[in-house]
Amino acid sequence: MPRPFIEQNVTWFYSDDLETHAAFYRDVMELPQVLDQGVCRVFQVSPTGFLGVCNKEGRPRGTKGMMFTFLVEDVEETYRHLLAKGVAFDGPPNMLGGRTVYSAFFKDPIGYWLEIQEFNDPRWPYPEGRGPRRG
Repeated sequence: MPRPFIEQNVTWFYSDDLETHAAFYRDVMELPQVLDQGVCRVFQVSPTGFLGVCNKEGRPRGTKGMMFTFLVEDVEETYRHLLAKGVAFDGPPNMLGGRTVYSAFFKDPIGYWLEIQEFNDPRWPYPEGRGPRRG
């Protein structure tokens, strides 16, 4: 069985000062802001790579707050594929973010959090010919 295609990625950083954090990536790094989710701002790093900065309560700060997100075409297919390879998930795929995010979480061998995710938000910069996946 071939590995499912990973089409985009988002790396999330957590901060107590969202405005300063976001201003750095917008003004100093000159990354275009592509999404404002209120407590999170998302910047485009490359055609398929994104960086999100958030001020969410209960999220750890610093390097322990790192999480790498793989935006995939089909969370269910990717979830089954990784389960078959022995990946231990935190739970099954779940709808989050006011029904705009469908995802599942797991850790790498070192303990860094990883996420497979589908967006259902028309504001997201989907790849050419794509759009929200779930209604």
